[in-house]
Amino acid sequence: MKSKYHIDESILMMQLTKEYGVHIVNLCFIPFGDSAYSYQVNGLSGERFYLKLFDHENDSHRRGIIRLSYYLPLTWSIYHQGLFQNLTYPIKTLTDEFIVRFSDCTFVLFHFIEGQTLASAYPFSNKILKKIGISVAQIQQLTPYIDRSMLPIETYDVSFVPELEKCLSLLENTKTFNDYIQQSLKEKILTKKRHILVMINLIHELKGIAMADPKEWVLCHGDLWGGNMILQENEMYLIDWESVLIAPPELDLVGYIGEEFNVFFSAYEQQLGKSVTINLDVLRFYAYRHHLRNLTNWLMNILYRNLAKSQKENDLDMIIYHCMNRWDDIEPDIKVVDSILKTR
Repeated sequence: MKSKYHIDESILMMQLTKEYGVHIVNLCFIPFGDSAYSYQVNGLSGERFYLKLFDHENDSHRRGIIRLSYYLPLTWSIYHQGLFQNLTYPIKTLTDEFIVRFSDCTFVLFHFIEGQTLASAYPFSNKILKKIGISVAQIQQLTPYIDRSMLPIETYDVSFVPELEKCLSLLENTKTFNDYIQQSLKEKILTKKRHILVMINLIHELKGIAMADPKEWVLCHGDLWGGNMILQENEMYLIDWESVLIAPPELDLVGYIGEEFNVFFSAYEQQLGKSVTINLDVLRFYAYRHHLRNLTNWLMNILYRNLAKSQKENDLDMIIYHCMNRWDDIEPDIKVVDSILKTR
């Protein structure tokens, strides 16, 4: 989120001290991400924590709160059992809880990982690609050691499509918006409406193909982009596990299709110690769904959610420069992967 949550920060600090027993000196807002409000929390004795705050009035945040019930116990468990420690995990309250519900929000405190995310590190170097490939394999190797019953299972969900269609209908049926951001959105999106409808039809078709794939499913992080990775002293740390689920391995591979795939995939297979068969149609499903689901979230933010102007401006920018401009690359990138796999 680009703007702070509407709460008196002194009251929030007092509540943090009460719940966690740590005297809080100050909060530093981090204008990053859109699934929650983020803060760096600084304690009197030099402790540092990372705070995620979810607004009960935001439907996207409410879905995020539901996910807390499984990914917080998972990350806490795999860290404290020593299964995988290069990750962010939640701090428990004095009453041994993972979350705190306070006023009109829910918040979680995490341990703090030093360093910057890799959100601005694109294009990734071969060194980083290798580390990501190794990390993906390490996550999948955790599969036999976790309680799978506590995690969601891939359903190839496309339930966002009605919201996307609702947004398209509003843009098409509104002659002129008074809000310049919404008007700019209308002008940009409607030129691509036919393309969007084709992609909607395609993900339904690809969903059927993916569901018929008999491949064994594994633990997947679910959102391995640069903003959810921190490189610290040659070690890769993975944060924001809210999209974790049991799914086909392609889910965590799709972000690296294209020319970089060979370096990434070689490190991935080497860590696994075996060759892996890739279903290109499953990759295609995840690639198209990723962009359409992101598009839906940003459209909803601009058209329906009561968010700050700065957030809506950011989301319009994301639609134009981090979504729409990438759709035409999907099929060429899949062809590159196919070519790489055929020469291995």
